[in-house]
Amino acid sequence: MKVSVIVSAFNAADILPITLPPLLDQDYPVEDLEIIVVNDASTDTTSNVIARESWAERCTVIHHEANRGRSATRNTGLRAAKGELLIFVDCDIEVSSDFIAGHVERHLHDKVVGLLSHLQPAIPPIEKYHKYLFTGRRGAKIIGEGRPLHYRYFILTATSIKKAAIDKTGEFKEELSGYGIDLHYAYRLWKSFPNNLFFAPDIEVLQHALKPFPEALADFRDYGAGNLPVILENYPELGNDLGANFVSGGMSKKLLGRLLFNSIVRSSMRVMTTLLPSPLCNPFIRYRMADALISGYRTSLNDSA
Repeated sequence: MKVSVIVSAFNAADILPITLPPLLDQDYPVEDLEIIVVNDASTDTTSNVIARESWAERCTVIHHEANRGRSATRNTGLRAAKGELLIFVDCDIEVSSDFIAGHVERHLHDKVVGLLSHLQPAIPPIEKYHKYLFTGRRGAKIIGEGRPLHYRYFILTATSIKKAAIDKTGEFKEELSGYGIDLHYAYRLWKSFPNNLFFAPDIEVLQHALKPFPEALADFRDYGAGNLPVILENYPELGNDLGANFVSGGMSKKLLGRLLFNSIVRSSMRVMTTLLPSPLCNPFIRYRMADALISGYRTSLNDSA
């Protein structure tokens, strides 16, 4: 099976020397593999790093003249891809030497259309937020292996999708940037292939760049204010899953939203997150993520009123 790996890179000069070499040293036939690196107009020395002779001759490198966002880099990569299987890899993800072979083995089964790797931190987490993300059962871990994934769990950090399915689903929506990109695409893919997205717990990949909690909360607020209205315009049926009905649903739902998501409760949850150790603080971390998203969405509606 011919495979195209698409790596989105922006200001990645410090991390590519760690993450790109393992992709170039796979236990998979070289003649059936292409690595496509899309540099999204980085302002650091990413261009020089990718241009290393030992790398450049083994990669297809595409440079954007202007920064266009991750959706655009993925689209650029998939337009250039020649493989039957496309694997999307973020530039801060480190893989093992059998990473590609593991994905291909699963995709030999017609039932598998999309496959999610098992994301782990490169360094044992210390921050409570990172412990919440990587320890315990959440996301795809709840579903486990062998059972179809819900679209909410299908993220594209190190994820493979058959090219034929991408041809049917279409490209990524370039209007979206930041959080929400994966959900918008995963929902479209899931609608066409609701029983064909899976999780591979044995294909572990390591994430090197972990956002601090305050930065993640800011991204969730931006998601609510910017991408969420676009997603709901395309797919209003997602309002309940994404918490938007607490803001724009029926009267009782909106009233509940006002009671749950306000400055008083927000301050209390911040205190509880600080005081309680992991994993006791996890429910309060989840609340704060939802609150940031809902607050951003509420702001977007107020601005447009």
